[in-house]
Amino acid sequence: MRHEQPSWSYQLEDGREACFLFTTKQHGDLSSDQNLELLNSRQRQIVDEKWSYLTQVHGSSALQVLKTGQHQGAQGDALYTDKSDAPISIQVADCAPIALISPAGGIGLIHAGWKGLIRGVVDITVEAMAGIDTKPTIAVLGPCIHPDFYEFGEEQMKKICEIFGEDIRAKTREGSLALNLPKMVEIALIKNNITELVRFDKCTSNSEEFWSYRVRNDEKRQAVIGWIKPKETSFD
Repeated sequence: MRHEQPSWSYQLEDGREACFLFTTKQHGDLSSDQNLELLNSRQRQIVDEKWSYLTQVHGSSALQVLKTGQHQGAQGDALYTDKSDAPISIQVADCAPIALISPAGGIGLIHAGWKGLIRGVVDITVEAMAGIDTKPTIAVLGPCIHPDFYEFGEEQMKKICEIFGEDIRAKTREGSLALNLPKMVEIALIKNNITELVRFDKCTSNSEEFWSYRVRNDEKRQAVIGWIKPKETSFD
């Protein structure tokens, strides 16, 4: 399967390789809300296989992928698989893209905004992966909005703090109340005993590399793609 160079990869216990690629504007708009022929063409230029992707709803549903291209456009906010050469993806423009890795042989991807996080999208995805004997122990956090640009209301903040604690409070550059979304993700992962966290710590709202809905009202989306590369066969 032809693909671009992954942003990060991990050797699984069975000899396969878990690969993840975080796209930028240079890869083109990967929103599912566009002409599907154009979307498919852009996807295959990055990873040349049918992708699984979702109509994301800021919920907590996690869908298992058993074959290439399964669940295209289905409603949900997380995908997971233990199959080789079956690319899974989620789209973001400020929400946090989270990749989960089980060394035992599975990967998952989560679209994590604050609404999905308080609804337990991380908990549910981890539980679902554990159900196919691939409980994740490693996570990768991709580019998302940072507190400098994420002004938040006190009423909503109080509700979130009841679940995640006061450490998610922060300040914007102007000194207003802000939500620390990366910290929310970290807390959700630790709650699920995932303490090994790799960060691609760029802010989507403070970089021209990425689209940002919150700051620039962009309708276009970047994506994270995950796939498991088969173990190379030796003919010696």
